[in-house]
Amino acid sequence: MVEHPIHPVVVHFPIALLFTAVFFEILGFLLRREQYRQFGFWLLILGFLSGLVAAGFGLWGEAAAVKMGVPEKAIERHESFAVSTLITFGLLLIYRRWARDRWSSHRKTIYISAAVAGLLLLGTTGYFGGELVYEYGAGVSKTAPGRSGSSEATPPAAKSDRD
Repeated sequence: MVEHPIHPVVVHFPIALLFTAVFFEILGFLLRREQYRQFGFWLLILGFLSGLVAAGFGLWGEAAAVKMGVPEKAIERHESFAVSTLITFGLLLIYRRWARDRWSSHRKTIYISAAVAGLLLLGTTGYFGGELVYEYGAGVSKTAPGRSGSSEATPPAAKSDRD
């Protein structure tokens, strides 16, 4: 079992990389700048690979979340959206590689629509991941180490002048 949850540490990389990838792809299409689209493609590759890493750490830490009392149904919902997101961006990579320089307006529309759908899936995955943390306390200790819940746990600034 994992002592420290690693998934929350690495999950920000695919989120940032994939959103930025789609931004540069769309910008490249709109401005007809190949270097923007090429940059977007490399970000897409890095975002997909870091998504696989984040998913792996998420699966690795799942048992700890269940042990903390996080409902399995909530975990499975987050997991299902994560898998759908990875599949969508994996297919985008394949399509992008296949299309290369043969971008008709129809292919651009399909690609951009799928990319935006992938971002919606990514946002939904993040929403349900946040729910696991903020509603169910996944990966969050109930009390900070060294704190017992006594009056000593009150920060100095919050104490009154009478103390």
